[in-house]
Amino acid sequence: MRGDLLPAGRPAGLAVTVLTVLAMSVPTVLAGSGTALADPPKAPGPTSAAISPGAPDPHPPAGGRAPNGTVPGGPHLAGRAMVLPRGAPALPKGIGARSWILADLDSGAVLAARDPHGRYQPASILKALTAVTVVAKLPGRRVVTVTPAAATAEGSAVGLLAGARYSVDQLFDALLLVSANDAAAALAQANGGIARTVADMNAEAVRLGAYDTVVQTPSGLDGWQQLTSAYDMALVLRAFADQPRLVGYDRLPGAGFPPRSSRYGHVGQYQFDNQCRDFFGTVAGALLAKSGYTDAARHTYLAAAKRHGRRLGVILLRDERQPLEEFRQAAALLDWGYALEPGVQPVGVLAGPIRRRRPGQRRWLGHRDRPGAGRKRGSRGPGPG
Repeated sequence: MRGDLLPAGRPAGLAVTVLTVLAMSVPTVLAGSGTALADPPKAPGPTSAAISPGAPDPHPPAGGRAPNGTVPGGPHLAGRAMVLPRGAPALPKGIGARSWILADLDSGAVLAARDPHGRYQPASILKALTAVTVVAKLPGRRVVTVTPAAATAEGSAVGLLAGARYSVDQLFDALLLVSANDAAAALAQANGGIARTVADMNAEAVRLGAYDTVVQTPSGLDGWQQLTSAYDMALVLRAFADQPRLVGYDRLPGAGFPPRSSRYGHVGQYQFDNQCRDFFGTVAGALLAKSGYTDAARHTYLAAAKRHGRRLGVILLRDERQPLEEFRQAAALLDWGYALEPGVQPVGVLAGPIRRRRPGQRRWLGHRDRPGAGRKRGSRGPGPG
């Protein structure tokens, strides 16, 4: 059963799909779901001679299908409207992001979403994928000599000194606490270079089942083809949250660097704070958070909390900080998710990598596509449908 309605307090013109999910394998596309997903996903071509877009695409493309031809996460995630479980309470007011998703990171259940496969620029939350991609290959105590190219990377920076030596731990601190593009470039350098790291990130996206994602930069700076979706970033968020080392960097209240000198100059000792300290300081069970901004992406946000042993995560894409800042929107969605009744059925599932369909096979097969698969022992979260 499904239907389109506008709950009380919802702005006029914003479609909301409310459904009861009876089985995740039901081959149904929701009424009012909009453009069907394309296969493969296509990014818009350049509209100017600039190296990257300077404004948001007014018509963001839809995502692609999985290798077996299905919609990743289930058919109810195919639409561009908001999708909520039947019987769920009204969403909190002030959720203004153009695309978002709320998911249980333990069971994989998608609890609610808006345009989950719409493809948008990620801005600096893409650094979560950078971190997931390179962390296993870069021991924390390894020392990296920063190149002039890395030290002068475009955009936000922590102020790395060219020719100076930094530990990988220090570079991750800067990457995740202050979204430093110079640290992203230095970590990419340590991983074999920008081109190698971008290729590794695209391969990691496929490994995670993030089929809407194309990476062009390790920092999240805009590229004409660099796009992702809220669904894909939820997969990245889950992979990040499963890495205690990365969560440890991300949760630090601040960090700092001692004085350094090289043939390129000298910098004194300095400290820097976690840019997401508002989230960590106000959200119960705050686990991790990362913010982003570019002209084309606008504001983006990635966050997770852990309460009573259960982890929920939120992705926000293309937000304008009206009427609420991103950390407040994330906090409101997390509170809403934790307040759901245990029997409320999810609207989809974080499926992970999906195999190609074999002849005669009816339903899509993800690596967690079994009853209870992907659910950690003792998790209180709802199953994936």
